[in-house]
Amino acid sequence: MAINVQVVTRDVVTPVTLVTFFVSTVTGIMLLGHWNAGLVRFSHEWLSVAFSAIAAWHLAKNWRAFTGYLKRNAARAAFTASLVASVVFTGMTGSTGAGANAGAVFRALSESSLETAAPALGLGVEKALGVLKAAGIDAAPGDSLDAIGQRSGRNGAAVASLLASQRPR
Repeated sequence: MAINVQVVTRDVVTPVTLVTFFVSTVTGIMLLGHWNAGLVRFSHEWLSVAFSAIAAWHLAKNWRAFTGYLKRNAARAAFTASLVASVVFTGMTGSTGAGANAGAVFRALSESSLETAAPALGLGVEKALGVLKAAGIDAAPGDSLDAIGQRSGRNGAAVASLLASQRPR
């Protein structure tokens, strides 16, 4: 029995592409918002790899059409602009330094008490308590940012971000 490649593409690859794209998008937004990052990071990374593999297969299968698009000035300009923008954005936001780990910094800060974390965020303890109170968040100087966040439906990184956004400039 012969397998019809066109049917496999339409009935299998297209739905898998849609699902991996959707899940990568949703988990990427969750990571960007620091919402349940520990829960979704692994699935985001590996499903993005699966999506990339499917996209590469799709590109290879449709290479002639792809090169036809690039013969048009508008398509070539859009391709070049998006590629340059991606490289520039990655260069501006990425870090290659040994030991550069923002996650470890936020974890350490989140586990710290408010009285320890506030000065690191450019605030006095009383000012930090005022910022949290104004946001409707109950806190005491000895509470960790994680504990404060849990009581308010946030995580410690979100509490640190809130405090840092209120530091004097």
